[in-house]
Amino acid sequence: MRIGIVEPDHFSEHAIQELASIGNVTFYSDDEDLGDFISDKDVIFVRLKYKFDDSLIERANHLKYICSPTTGLNHIDISNDEIKVISLKGDYAFLNSIRATPEHIFGLSIALLRNYHSAFLSKENRNWNRDEYRGEELQGSNVGIIGLGRIGKILVQYYNAFGSTVYYYDIDKEKEDDGAIRVDSMDNLINASDIVILSINYTPENDGIITKRELSLLDGKYFINTSRGEVLDECALLEYIQTGNYKGIALDVLSNEADGPALLDDLLAIEHKKNVIITPHIGGATFQSMRRTEERIVEKLKETLARKEA
Repeated sequence: MRIGIVEPDHFSEHAIQELASIGNVTFYSDDEDLGDFISDKDVIFVRLKYKFDDSLIERANHLKYICSPTTGLNHIDISNDEIKVISLKGDYAFLNSIRATPEHIFGLSIALLRNYHSAFLSKENRNWNRDEYRGEELQGSNVGIIGLGRIGKILVQYYNAFGSTVYYYDIDKEKEDDGAIRVDSMDNLINASDIVILSINYTPENDGIITKRELSLLDGKYFINTSRGEVLDECALLEYIQTGNYKGIALDVLSNEADGPALLDDLLAIEHKKNVIITPHIGGATFQSMRRTEERIVEKLKETLARKEA
């Protein structure tokens, strides 16, 4: 079995050893042609750096499995039903032990409340004025979470521990959490919250679900998106960042990341002017979480192969 690891930097050594026990493992280098690299592979391991679509996959004549240690899959868009995609989507028992993204969201909320980004920039300009960057506390704040999935439930615990009142909105009316208060619409959640966190899975159905109208409700509030860039209207977001009366905005995701985010330059140009933080999709990028998710996805591949042989 020929196995290719497309993003090998810091890939778990234990996972590589496990793969070597079932096949020949090779590593992609950025100076290679990606289509050539995957052309003879039976299995490839990918993350989020590259977009895998039909035009690329048609060059992989032997490919049987695409393994992605992620929950989101909008970097894989193929129509070949004979190629099985193995991911962590729905692997709740395992994912509940992975805390990297909730920790990042929590850190972003603190950074916005305390004006960290603006304060850091002012220090670089030799400005030492503490009153200019006086911030706010989590205790006593209202936190609204759009999407009560795995990450949302962990966030409820975090914010409760710091004395916040937590609200949530989810289209699935069966989802509930004793530590949070359900509201019946996204508008009502935004209106009730000081901090609004967008934490939903990307699907074609929720593409652009946050429009100019919802963004207009964020005046006087903090907003965090660690979901996917595609879930909101980014052109409307750019306009709102330039003209809105929000308190702070943090983005860990942008649309079309594999091809180069279209609005990245525009956003970076105004990032320093307001309380805006942009991070390059690092929510899940800790050494611990990436090692464990890589090892888990190798385990799932081996389980799949064992079932096929049984």
